[in-house]
Amino acid sequence: MTTITSATKQISASSQTIFDFLSDFNNLQSLMPSKVVNWSSTMTTCAFTIDGMAHLNMAFGKNVPNEKIVMISEGKNPFSYDLNVYITSLEADHSEVYLVFNADMNAMLAMMAKKPLQNFVDILVERLQERYQ
Repeated sequence: MTTITSATKQISASSQTIFDFLSDFNNLQSLMPSKVVNWSSTMTTCAFTIDGMAHLNMAFGKNVPNEKIVMISEGKNPFSYDLNVYITSLEADHSEVYLVFNADMNAMLAMMAKKPLQNFVDILVERLQERYQ
């Protein structure tokens, strides 16, 4: 199992605001890096391509309101994975957020994908922080 963790960012929003925003895949597109193409989404699923890497399909797993959002691989994917968003309330309108991407891929693929996936999760959390400045 390959695990990639983003930087932890302080967000100027309540944990509920962040949870509500990220609990709709239609909102997630605004956080995606430029290398993400062919985006399609509903409120509960999304599919996209990381340019030069892979086409991914996701759905929500078992979310914990205002604390954790679980996105899981669904349908046809090159490997099994999950993307977890951890939200910690600091004050009424401040939270801490980080992402953890877990992937079940072979060693060769993991070696090639680690840097782009690290960049992917870091950009997502940075753009979330920028959204609520």
